[in-house]
This record gives sequence, C-alpha cells and structure tokens, in this order.
Amino acid sequence: MSALAQTCTVNDTTITNNLYTMSSISLKKIPTMNQKQHLIVNALVFQAAWFLCVLGGSIVAVATTIIVLVLHLQWVPDKRRELVFLMQCAGIGFVCDLILVQGGVLITGGSLPPIWLSCLWPLFGSTVGFALRAFHGRFLMCVVGGALLAPLSYFAGVRLSGSTLLEPTWLAMVIVGAFWAVIFPMLIHLYTVNRLRTEA
Repeated sequence: MSALAQTCTVNDTTITNNLYTMSSISLKKIPTMNQKQHLIVNALVFQAAWFLCVLGGSIVAVATTIIVLVLHLQWVPDKRRELVFLMQCAGIGFVCDLILVQGGVLITGGSLPPIWLSCLWPLFGSTVGFALRAFHGRFLMCVVGGALLAPLSYFAGVRLSGSTLLEPTWLAMVIVGAFWAVIFPMLIHLYTVNRLRTEA
C-alpha cells in the first residue's frame, strides 16, 4: 500500500508539472499583435462572446468570460490595472441591471440579474481601452453612443435569451438609453483615471 501511495503521489506530481508546463507553453505561443490588429481582434472576440453568453446560458457565459478575460490579460501591458477595471465594470453593471430588474424594466424571471447578463459587463469592459478607444476624450460622443447603442444591445439580448422588456418596449429602451448615457461616459472616465493613477 505504501509503494502504491508513493507511486500515485509521484504520478500526481508529474501530471501537475506537465499541465503547468503545457499551460506556460500555450501562453507563450499566443501571437503578438500590432495595435490595429489588437483593436480588431478585441472587437470581434467581444461580439463572439456576447452571442455565446446570450445564447448559451449561465454555464457557457461563465466559461466564455473566464477564457476571454484570461486571454485578454495576456495582451494587456498592465494586467493589474486592467483586472481592477474589469472588476469595477462587473460591479457597476450588476448594480445597473439590478435596478432595471427590480424596477420591472428588464424581466428575467428572477429578482436578480441573470449570470449570463452579468458576465457581459467585464467582457464589455475589456473593450473600453481598446476597441472603444475612439470614444476616449469625447464626452458627447459617449453620451450619444451609450443612449443609442446600448438599448439595441439589450433589445437583441432579451429577444435571443427569452427574457422580456417592460411594455411598451420603446419606453424600456428609453430607460436603458438614459442609464447608458450616464454609464458609458462614466466607464470611459474611470478607465482614464485608473490609467493616469498608474502612470503617476
């Protein structure tokens, strides 16, 4: 029994070391990209992740979010700052969606925002400093973009996920737009503040 236990321990250690080595090698093999390529990939990955989260449900959403964010952080120079910002996005997003759910604007069948919806916030946050860089320093553009584009995203997500919006739908979209006219500029500002604090 002792010999068997020692053999199992050795095998477990070997397997663990092999997995760590494979993980390290796989991360090293992630190709480098120039700025333009990074922006394009960042936008495309977010769109693909959005569909997976909305259509796949909570389990798929969590798995997708973890994979995307881990890979995203491999391409980010300041990983700690980016991770903090992603966590801030997740917290702000949860509060925002909680208000919409509790207020009856977003009807998901529960009193809390669904997990798949909460996963979209850190995923969106991963685009703020990259694919959405054109919005930086342009407050009015942020307000208009948030007010017009976010309601369309919510509308599509609700339709695809089987959730519903407050009736009449146009009123729900106006409310969501009003939220995002504030939230989007705030996220852009928060990202900028975090960057300046790090560089100071």
